[in-house]
Amino acid sequence: MSRLRVLTGEPWLFWLLSAMALNQAAANMLRPMISYRALELGVDPAGLGLLSAVFNFAPLVIALPIGRALDRPREMRFIVGGNVLMGVSGLALAAMGDATSLFVLFGILGIGHFVAAFSVQPLVARFSHHGNYDRRFAAYSFAASIGQMLGPAIGGLVAGGGTHDEIGRAITLGSLLALFLLVPLALVRPPAPTRLPTQPATPVAPAPLAPAPPAGSTPSPTPARRLGLMEILRMPDVARAILVSTTVLSAIDIVIIYLPALGEERAWAASLVGGLLALRAGSSMATRLVLGWLAARFERRTILIWSMGISAASLLALPIAGPVPLIALLMIGAGAGLGIGQPLTMAWVAALAPAGVRATLLSVRVMGNSVGEVLLPVAAGSMAAVGGAAGVLAATGAIVAISLAWAFAGKPHAGRARD
Repeated sequence: MSRLRVLTGEPWLFWLLSAMALNQAAANMLRPMISYRALELGVDPAGLGLLSAVFNFAPLVIALPIGRALDRPREMRFIVGGNVLMGVSGLALAAMGDATSLFVLFGILGIGHFVAAFSVQPLVARFSHHGNYDRRFAAYSFAASIGQMLGPAIGGLVAGGGTHDEIGRAITLGSLLALFLLVPLALVRPPAPTRLPTQPATPVAPAPLAPAPPAGSTPSPTPARRLGLMEILRMPDVARAILVSTTVLSAIDIVIIYLPALGEERAWAASLVGGLLALRAGSSMATRLVLGWLAARFERRTILIWSMGISAASLLALPIAGPVPLIALLMIGAGAGLGIGQPLTMAWVAALAPAGVRATLLSVRVMGNSVGEVLLPVAAGSMAAVGGAAGVLAATGAIVAISLAWAFAGKPHAGRARD
């Protein structure tokens, strides 16, 4: 946490991202445990893909309305409400005993997690500028990495050998953690927003949006007009950024969901699976520590190509990796590569956004992510019947490689941190 304090530099941001770390710890403690509970209830590996899709389906439906709502600053209400919903649904999951309830409650948990985690992004972006997007979103992702590393590790320790009662205790602990993070949230005091003069209404049709102003400049007082979804997707490089982001987050989701299934196939203890997931998150955290330095010296495009290439190669090698130490090395490689992609695509999209619609544009990114996070796990589940969990993870590596080749075939301009 001391490193997070250095990265943020401001007390309000430190407390906000501390809460974000706890949110991710809760989510990443709960999700592998729910996979174990599903397997215990007779859900097959193909059904795990559907379970992941249920978790990620709600953001696909509500992302754009939430984004439009957050363009009128009210982020803290959504962050608090999402975490409360997440904690309550998690406690209900600990008590339920049938597969139908598990799927329904896991979907509700997904809604709460999405609302809470996403609402942090426009709040960070609102008090940032083009000169520090990469640094701020690196801090955001570093905080997430802390939670993604601690959550599975603590969950694996609590779950122990994976008995019914041990899994239940881990689910309960994760749910309580989602409620406990309301404490650091109470300490968040963002800077007072600057009030801008408004233009009188005129009968003339509004002019097209201008690009966001450069760092240090005075924002235009003209209120931003509402952009349609297709207008947003036609903005330069937005579709490419969303594709890369979708692939990265879907790959992370599939690793979280299917590593417990791989552990079942190879008779690993729940604590070992939790440790491997923690290694993935820890390597993501390590790369995010130096991301600000990298982004200031290299184009985002270059960094993304290298990072996604490393993660694709690591996932592709999983089926032929037998010894656990080799699996651990591959998880470190996958985590390092995927860990860089998430903050860079957030910074990329935020830098593309005109003033006044940044949350909307970030929500479109989330919608794209959700399409991938719904469709790819379902497709992965169908692959599981043929290649097992290892085959699913290898196929995910192939998807990362294919999307990498497609997204950067035309040399898009992703920018540098100092743009």
